[in-house]
Amino acid sequence: MLLIKNKGLRVLCGAIETFNFLTLKLWWKNPARARAFSGKIFRDYMSLVGRDKWISRSITEILPDSKDNRIVLEHLPGDGIFNPIDELAYLALITRYLAPSKIFEIGTFRGRTALNFALNSPETCVIYTMDLPLTDRDSVSDRVNADDAAIIKASETGLYYRDRPEAVKIKQLYGDSLRFDFKPYAASMGLVFVDGAHDYTCASSDTRNAFDMVVEGGFIVWHDFANYGDYNDVTRAVVDLLPRGKVVQIENTQLAIYRKEAGDRLNLR
Repeated sequence: MLLIKNKGLRVLCGAIETFNFLTLKLWWKNPARARAFSGKIFRDYMSLVGRDKWISRSITEILPDSKDNRIVLEHLPGDGIFNPIDELAYLALITRYLAPSKIFEIGTFRGRTALNFALNSPETCVIYTMDLPLTDRDSVSDRVNADDAAIIKASETGLYYRDRPEAVKIKQLYGDSLRFDFKPYAASMGLVFVDGAHDYTCASSDTRNAFDMVVEGGFIVWHDFANYGDYNDVTRAVVDLLPRGKVVQIENTQLAIYRKEAGDRLNLR
């Protein structure tokens, strides 16, 4: 049901698929939160069943030898970005575990994840983070969904890492990811974090560029994975493009991980 293209039908089927009496109570008490409830139930289901269209695993199963890694977590408000503290901690742990020399983030917003990448990466690591330039925001807002348009409007690029000592590791880039030239960054990133626009065109393009940028053994991580609503296109793009069985969702989260291996190819049509 989660991979149905039509949003209205997908949301209806998702509500039916995950229905229980608590759903009715939530719609009565908090309709705004109720719209996200079916996605949360589905992610809980995936953590229990373990495998469907993709694999769902705990972070200790994904990174079995990461138990001695100590992370630093800068907890800052999301300001409209749904990124719970456990997801932020998982991103910090992945960074500490990989110890990459280079990281590329698509979608800076206010720089919370970029700052946490800087806090948990080696001293010599360079974090490239890309956001829309001010001059493109009005035109891009017309082509994205309402949630993304609101985020673009609220964006203050790099606000949270400015004037921090860790900012020396962060290189702020500007551009529309559909037109940006990623070639200079090809096959050089130990970690790529995809959290840009969430429509299928952008999610697919960002995924293809992430695949080209990440080195063998490196990780691509997507945010807003396994949603029924407007961000569902991220899930469809990842499942359509990546080799089957290679995408792993961190259980009970909206984070999905892919580790690039020799011989992997995208499913291009």
